[in-house]
Amino acid sequence: MKFDWQNWNTGGKIIFSAACAAVLSMFMTWVEFAFISQNGLAQEAWIFLGLWIYPVLMLFKGKSINRGWGLTCSIVSTVITFGYIQEHTKVLLGDTPIDTYGGGAVVFLLASIALIVGVVKYTASTTDLP
Repeated sequence: MKFDWQNWNTGGKIIFSAACAAVLSMFMTWVEFAFISQNGLAQEAWIFLGLWIYPVLMLFKGKSINRGWGLTCSIVSTVITFGYIQEHTKVLLGDTPIDTYGGGAVVFLLASIALIVGVVKYTASTTDLP
């Protein structure tokens, strides 16, 4: 496994950049309401990063990402993060929505969408060896 920015194509660079943003989002606010504020680690959102292991591991190994598995991981990450954000949007006092999710959740959602793009555009920089 190696960090090979020079030889990664655009898809590989997107995957790596999105993964960095996803990890950084864990230290950002995921829940904020009045005086309550929690980061992604306190919200146990780090579990979502488990879906990122396969595409990032293949990137660092310089191997092709199975399109089905890569898209499944990235789409599921996007869907559960969107669900998290929806769960933290409450309706109080009639029809007024109150957002209790923080910027970290939004960053993770955008990173998950970028992961989809990265998986689609990625091609291995070296030939796969057994």
